[in-house]
Amino acid sequence: MAIALKNVLSQEEAVKLALEIERYEAALKQMKDRLKEYVAANGRLVAGDKAWDFYPVESWKFDPDKLKELAMGIAMDGKDPWEYLSLSASALKSLGMTEAELSQYGAKKVTNRFDSRKA
Repeated sequence: MAIALKNVLSQEEAVKLALEIERYEAALKQMKDRLKEYVAANGRLVAGDKAWDFYPVESWKFDPDKLKELAMGIAMDGKDPWEYLSLSASALKSLGMTEAELSQYGAKKVTNRFDSRKA
C-alpha cells in the first residue's frame, strides 16, 4: 500500500486510503467470484484451516394466514407474539406510511454502519 498508516490522516491521505480500499474490495470480489466458480465445478476446497464451499443459509417465509396462526400459537403458549414477530424495513417501506405515522406505533432506531455508497 502506498499510504503510510499513521494516527492522523490528512484529507488527501484519507482520499487515497478510501480509493485503495475500493480497489482491494473490487479485487476481493473478483477473486471470490473465481473461487466460487472453481468450487461449483470441483467441490469443496480445503486451504489451510479453512474449507471453502457452498453452505446452506436458512430463512423462513410465511403466508399471512399461517403467520396469524403462528402468532396465535405463540399466544396460546403464554407468550406475547409481538415480542417475537416484527416488520422488516422493506415491509414498513412498502406500507407507504410517513415517519410521523409510524412514530404513533413505535420508536425509530438508527444505527451507524461504516460503508461506502455511490457519491
